[in-house]
Parts: sequence; structure tokens; C-alpha cells
Amino acid sequence: MYATLASRQAHRPLLDRILSQLILLSKLCQTNSQVYGLLKILMRRYPVWNVRHDDPYDSLIDALLAGRGLTRAELQVGPEALHPPEQMQDMATAVARLERAVRDREKIVVYGDYDVDGVCSTAVLMDFLERVGADCDCLLPDRHKDGYGLKPPGVERAIAKGARVIVTVDNGISAYEALELAAVRGVEVVVADHHQQLAELPRALAIINPNRRDCTYPFKDLAGVGVTFKLVQALSAAFLTGEERRRYLNELLDLVALGTVADLVPVLGENRLFIQRGLQILQRTQRLGLRALKKVASYRDQPLDAASLGFRLGPRINVAGRLKTPDIALRLLRSTSEGEAAQLADELNRLNSQRQAWQREGIREVEEQVGPEEDVEDHIIVVRGKWNLGIIGLLASKLCEKYARPAVVCTQSSDHGLCVGSARSIPGYDISAGIHACEEHLKAHGGHPAAAGFSLEANAFERFRLALIDHANAHISPEVLQPALDIDLMLKPADLTLDTVERLAALEPF
Repeated sequence: MYATLASRQAHRPLLDRILSQLILLSKLCQTNSQVYGLLKILMRRYPVWNVRHDDPYDSLIDALLAGRGLTRAELQVGPEALHPPEQMQDMATAVARLERAVRDREKIVVYGDYDVDGVCSTAVLMDFLERVGADCDCLLPDRHKDGYGLKPPGVERAIAKGARVIVTVDNGISAYEALELAAVRGVEVVVADHHQQLAELPRALAIINPNRRDCTYPFKDLAGVGVTFKLVQALSAAFLTGEERRRYLNELLDLVALGTVADLVPVLGENRLFIQRGLQILQRTQRLGLRALKKVASYRDQPLDAASLGFRLGPRINVAGRLKTPDIALRLLRSTSEGEAAQLADELNRLNSQRQAWQREGIREVEEQVGPEEDVEDHIIVVRGKWNLGIIGLLASKLCEKYARPAVVCTQSSDHGLCVGSARSIPGYDISAGIHACEEHLKAHGGHPAAAGFSLEANAFERFRLALIDHANAHISPEVLQPALDIDLMLKPADLTLDTVERLAALEPF
């Protein structure tokens, strides 16, 4: 076995060292074949192996952090990591308008999103507005009927509720048509978003977004719920004072942590502080909905970590918007009845089981459509089928992982003339920019370098597919498509201890 593995000369120096360390671990296994079997799987899956820290190290922790371009100081965040919310462009304008709306009892309608970040953002702002006595209501888009973001029908729904001010949370930066309609109808809009600005800013009273091009806010990686929290932090100064304000903002961090972890933003700076403190709050949360959710996810008094939010609680919130309506999840987070909270949590748990079954079947179907890895020649995968709209992002992620290249999965929307797509990418290719380059074929689009969504006329799919493949083939080098196994360092035998495990655990949240 050793001779077979070591025959791959490109890996030989690395394999010699890895094998010597795995032999030390083999005593923990029933047979050495388990160790070698794992190594064989890794070699087959990853033709390129990179060791971040190839030199002898003095400090294991410092070496691990250095490989990620980090220092201990960046992980040991305190209150000083919080930047004044007033540093965000348009924050003062937004606060002044919302303060006047609250005091004058003008109707405020919060328009959120259907994912965990958007639902938590809506819950945070509604919690505050209700606390200070605002005349307020909220709306969430239906993934299947409305698609992502505020659109003209959403503006009309808000106006039907009597809106004088609309606040978009976790969306709005690309809602050009909707915000133009709101202006024409005499409704002022405050945008609180974190998505990238792709073109000129839309027409709005205020646009709070650390990623707008002219915003000098020092931390750019806030989730949507983080931006919403900064808005509440600034606005609360007009209504709450001293210790009451500090306590209230602190108690919101369970929702902020949940949305932040679920949106996969970097766990640094303000995000790290939100998650650390939010996990502590969530452990003893008084929110009936979160307590019920913890129960159905088999958490009661057990310690929670970021993985608990990302893999247990978050998916159960997310599934409402994926398979049904996000209002179920929002009602859960805002519930004031133990009976209602338990019922809603049970429904989300059932939906999550359904999602898992559909996802397994969908993965089988898309992989059959794409074929074996060695037969894929284009630098991007673009497929279309009849999958549930709520799982196409998950299918795109699976394809991206398996085939080591960007993947786009499209499905028929409830409007049979339209297709809706979800895209995921690999490091080295900005999928949002790629889709933007094909916008002549699209009705709407938006997203991040690593993930994006869009809609288009069904009869435009083939033209879009070919255009995106051409763009990806031109902008992705073959080297980028080689799956790489990133190895932090070669561990010293003396560091193969439980103490090392405990020191690594102390670096949480990851």
C-alpha cells in the first residue's frame, strides 16, 4: 500500500510525513487499513495538497492562525470591536426619519427576506419597534411566488397596510423598480442591507449598507441581521437610556448570532463578538420560540456552539421559506405562547425532515444529469430540472463540492413562463459577477462572489447557459478547478494530546 501511494511523486515528501504521523494514530484504530483507507480516499478526491505552514513551529495556535492570516488579538475581541453605528453612511438620516415615524405614529412596514438572516433581521427590528410603541407591521417574500427582495407587488402590499415608511432588511440594494414605485407613491424607504452594490444606488431616503461603495464603515462583513442590529443600536438611543438600553441590546444578540452564523459571514470583528455573546444569551433565552426550537432539535440545557446554530437550529428556520412560507419561522421567533411555539417548532421539524428527503432525491437526479466527474469539460455546471425551488441552492452547493467547479441549478417557478436559478462558486471565480455579465438574458439577479440567485424567461435559459459557460471558461483557469486539500501543518507527535484538542476548542466560535 505504501509503495502504491508514494508512487505519486508530486505527493511523496508530504505523504512520507503524513504516513509517519498516521502510523502513530493507527493504535486508535482496529487495523492500519483504516488509516491507509482514509489517506487513499483523500488522494483520490484531492489531486493537489497544500500545506499552509510547512516549517517547524513553536506555537501550534500561532501557526494555525498565521495560516489564515490571523493573530490571537483578532480572536480575542471585546466591546472595543463594536464600531459606532453612526459611521455608516445614511445612518443619521435613517434614524431621524424612523424616530419621527415612531413619535408621530406613522405606519412603518418592515420588509425582510425568507432565509435565516432575513427572518432574524425582521424579528430584531420588529421587536424594537414594538417595544417603543411604533405603529408597525412586517412582510416577508414568498420564495416561490415573489422571489428574492422587494419588488413592486411587495410595495403595493406594504401600501395596502398603510405604510408611510418601508424598511427593507437583508435586501433592497438592488430593488430599483420597487423603490422607484415607492417614491412615485409617496412612500419613503430606508434600506438596511449588506449585499454588494453592483450598479448605481437605487432611489431611497437612506441606504445603510457597509458594502455600498461610498461607505467608510470599517467592518464590511456584517450579515443582514448585523446591519439591522446597528440600526437598532443607533435608533434605540432616542428611546432607551443607560442600563435599560444596554440590557435590551444585549438580549437581542441571540437572534443576531443565529442570523450571523447561518449567513456564513467571517467570524471576525463585530461578528465574532455577536456570536460569542449571542451564544451565551441563547443558552438561557427567554424567547419561547427559540426554546421550543432547541427542544425539537434535541437541545435543552446542553452547551450550544456555532455548529449548533449552523447545522441544527438554522436549517429548521430556513426550511420554512424553502418549502412553505417564512412567516412560520417569523411567528416562531416572535411567539408569546408556549403552546403556539411548540406547535410551530414541531411543524418546522417535520418540514426539515421533508427537505432532507427531497434533497437526497434531488442530488441523485442532478448527478445523473451531469454525469461522471471525468466527463465534465466546461468550467461551470449549469443544469435545469423540476426540483422544488427551496432546495436548488442546496443542490448547487452539492454539485460545486463534488465537481470542484461553480454550479448553477435552475427550476421552473410557479409562473410557468419563468425559471429561477441558484448558483454556488469556488474560490477564484466571482459567480455574482459572472451572472451579472449575462444580465441581458435575465429578469433579475443578485448575490455574492460565492453565491447568487436569478430569474429569467424559460425560453432564454439556453442562451443564458451558453453565455455563462463562455464567461466561466474564459475567466477560470484549469488550475483553479483542481480540488485542493488545504493542510494547516504537520503536527508534532508531542501535540497529539487531549490538551491540544482543548486548546483548539478554545478558539471557538469557528
